[in-house]
Amino acid sequence: MNRLTASDFDKWLKCPNWIYWDIFGNPADKGEVPKLIEKLREGGLLHEKKVVESLGPLTEVEDLGSAEANAARTLELMKTGVVIYQGTLIDDDWIGRPDLLVPIEGESKLGHWVYEPVDIKAAYEIRDAHKLQLVFYAHLLEKIQGVKPERGRIINAAGRTLEFAIAEAEPEFFEALAAILKICAGEKPDAFFTSACKDSPWFAACKAEAEKSDDPSLLYKLYKNEWKRLHRAGYVTVAQIAAASPDELHAKVIGVPDHRLDKLRLQAKSLVSKKVIRIEKADLPIAQTEIFFDVEGDPLLGLEYLFGFLVRKHGTVRYEKFLAERPEDEGQAWLAMCDFIERYAGTPIYHYGFYELEVVRRLSAKYGISKLAADALDPAGMIDLVRVVQRTTIFPLRFYSLKDIAKFLGFSWRATDASGANSVLWFQNWLETGDRAILNKIVDYNEDDVRATLFLKDWLTDGSKI
Repeated sequence: MNRLTASDFDKWLKCPNWIYWDIFGNPADKGEVPKLIEKLREGGLLHEKKVVESLGPLTEVEDLGSAEANAARTLELMKTGVVIYQGTLIDDDWIGRPDLLVPIEGESKLGHWVYEPVDIKAAYEIRDAHKLQLVFYAHLLEKIQGVKPERGRIINAAGRTLEFAIAEAEPEFFEALAAILKICAGEKPDAFFTSACKDSPWFAACKAEAEKSDDPSLLYKLYKNEWKRLHRAGYVTVAQIAAASPDELHAKVIGVPDHRLDKLRLQAKSLVSKKVIRIEKADLPIAQTEIFFDVEGDPLLGLEYLFGFLVRKHGTVRYEKFLAERPEDEGQAWLAMCDFIERYAGTPIYHYGFYELEVVRRLSAKYGISKLAADALDPAGMIDLVRVVQRTTIFPLRFYSLKDIAKFLGFSWRATDASGANSVLWFQNWLETGDRAILNKIVDYNEDDVRATLFLKDWLTDGSKI
């Protein structure tokens, strides 16, 4: 029997085929869970331990060797009205392990209290996966205590308790539940390939399936509703979309705006031809001084550990870095970076993606920022090259990360295993070992990132590329 668990809802949100392959796939095709995902789980466990230690008296359900024995022990404790850590809830083929079961005043089969589920998460906001999992626990609790709790709660990365109404999240829960039950019964999900599949150990299988069928989900940033409408209109391969005329697509594909269909058609043509398509020239500022900005952060620690800049002035390029070698150095590195950037108010600052803007917003609130530095780092004046790429250029690529695009154009990183995820893992290793060679590798990686940003900016503004 394949028991339904709370983690199935997280898998379903990321990649529905994850559940299918787990049940029906060839184990030989199953890869490893990405190392950063494992580390994030470990980081979540460390956060969980700290939270539990701060909560005071509670009763932990020790592992008694089987889920059934653990559930029986949990029920015994629920009848006493204590706060329970790592309890097990079972009803037929549903099994759940909320981090905490917390009694509140009320009436249930158990006594003058009603249990609510609480999860401890190394995140700052309640995510969709958290809601689905907590609704799952709420329905298990309804079976056991005769009353469905009204709230689901998480204790977040900052130690704050966030809550939502169970009833408000139930429509999405029942939609997900119906889909998951069909998968468990053997119904193969659609071969909808997205970047979220990268979190799954079945990523290679998902990718191979999409490539074999030439599925439209291979197109960059194709949304699921667009995918459904394309399929409904008979466009079930990338090649079919590439071969269609604009008028044909506009007439046949109902519910997708014409400008989106035009963009998808160009993406399909680029993938089929393996050639870049330039839509328009990038209209970027002409300046004697330019800045290229990249931040390295660790979601495991909630830490930004490296602020890197490439300054190009009158054709001369130099790299500047502000490094927090230890978590407690983050504020010092941030303020030193602010002092540096003050002199560049009004200078074009290029970055790739939203992360740098989010870091500036968050750390400005956390540590403060001078007016000159705030002016230099004003989001209205910073230039996100991913948006410039999306507006001006079609690449024959499925993903548009800086690594994907810059490598395609001929730029190379010094480290063969260069990636943002590995930078996080390297930083963890540095903290554990104190090996400065690892720290130097992180700095080299960051410098390569800002050099890649400059490389891309120059390529985009080269008129000969039109």
